[in-house]
Amino acid sequence: AEASGAGLRAGPEVAVLGAAVAAACALQLRLRPRPAASSRVARSSGASDADAGDTLRGLAEGGRRAALVAAGSAFVATVGDASLRSSDERYAFWGTIIPPLPYKTTLRTELVPGRIWGFEQCLALVSVSTNIRMTVVKLRDGTLWVCAPIAPTNECLRKLDELGEVAHLVVPSSALEHKASLTEFARFYPKAEIWVSPGQNSFSLGLPSRSKVLGQGSPPPWASELEFKSFFVEPPVTDNFAEVAFFHTETQTLLVTDCALKLPTEAPPVLESYGYDGTPGPISPEQWRYKAIAFNFVTGRDRDVSDFEALSRPPAIVNPLLRFIVYRRCPTQAAAWVQDVAKWPFKRIIPAHLKAPFDCTPAQFLDAFGFLFGKTSSWEPDDEQLSTLRFLREQVGGPTF
Repeated sequence: AEASGAGLRAGPEVAVLGAAVAAACALQLRLRPRPAASSRVARSSGASDADAGDTLRGLAEGGRRAALVAAGSAFVATVGDASLRSSDERYAFWGTIIPPLPYKTTLRTELVPGRIWGFEQCLALVSVSTNIRMTVVKLRDGTLWVCAPIAPTNECLRKLDELGEVAHLVVPSSALEHKASLTEFARFYPKAEIWVSPGQNSFSLGLPSRSKVLGQGSPPPWASELEFKSFFVEPPVTDNFAEVAFFHTETQTLLVTDCALKLPTEAPPVLESYGYDGTPGPISPEQWRYKAIAFNFVTGRDRDVSDFEALSRPPAIVNPLLRFIVYRRCPTQAAAWVQDVAKWPFKRIIPAHLKAPFDCTPAQFLDAFGFLFGKTSSWEPDDEQLSTLRFLREQVGGPTF
């Protein structure tokens, strides 16, 4: 996909993976029956934009699924009437390449009192949806450290500015959804310093010229408060992939992007802004089990209750996509990084998806990655649950499983 407004140009490896993920989602939808819908009720998230709600409901009608699949690699900048856009707090002016498009409700949650906040929006492709989180830390000088920027809607920016001055913008991963909004975000905060994970050159997002690569050159001014350790692999080991873990020393909190997750027993509240497949409304337990299993690329087998319990029971699990598609291609490098991260004395983890924060010790973190060390992991799938991930592996390559 290419978007001149944000300088976005996808490299071939990203295009292949993006197409494979979209195809995998379509495969999940084809294999899975639609869960029973819950009764629709008015949203209680505080949003008052009825016109935008009508727009969303209209999009939910015929053609919704085809439109969203296509939107997965498209940049939307001209949707709806200009006056509606300017009056809707949930509209990002330049749109976003991350569905749903282009309206996004933002939910702010205080994760560690007075120190760390989570800003959540919905990430959706048809009925497969989850939350995506931007993490904000208030530094000792009172300024804000913003990690993994999300779509900068007026609502998002207003809630962020209420906390203080944005001094640092951080891209912690090479994953598209966690860096796609950086360029636009940086326009609103021209004085903020920008820090990015290694490997961004393989997929140019038109990064601002003031961007600095973590681990190269002088350490960031916030390094004494937020220590960091980078995982980065590149050809010939595998395609470019990076994730940076951060340790907030004052609160003993580990900040990650995708590597370690905790599945909540109930759907994240922000998903009500999207509903089951585009119409705002509550998510039933059955629908959430379906979404959670599909989001984790685990193949459904009409045993959602027990499969969901197995996924949600451990203190932490490794993102199955990373476990089977990325880490299997570079187990030595992944194991070294995981062991290094586990040296920090953290008590909780805040990831970019699903539950946050969740209690987790370094030992429990290592248990989740048991497969890297010849041990049983905290979650072990049955063979029949791996069909979707095997389909993905066939598209992008890597060791068989």
